[in-house]
Amino acid sequence: MTSKAKAEKMIDLHNGAIDWDVSYITRSEKTIVVDAPEGHTWLFNGCESIVIGWLSGSAAEFWDEVIDCVSYGIDKN
Repeated sequence: MTSKAKAEKMIDLHNGAIDWDVSYITRSEKTIVVDAPEGHTWLFNGCESIVIGWLSGSAAEFWDEVIDCVSYGIDKN
């Protein structure tokens, strides 16, 4: 299981950032937007952002999913 801090560390490792202007975490619903560094895209989806929505399941499972998606890394531009 994973924590928010571990997910944030993985995002930082790739110089990404959580866009808290549009992300939100509540007890029952979690939606996060993770932006790649300027001029790069995530290898997970080929886009500048990864969007993950979670309507059920534990917070640990949600943060595991965030780490999994981000762990693909960014392009080499």
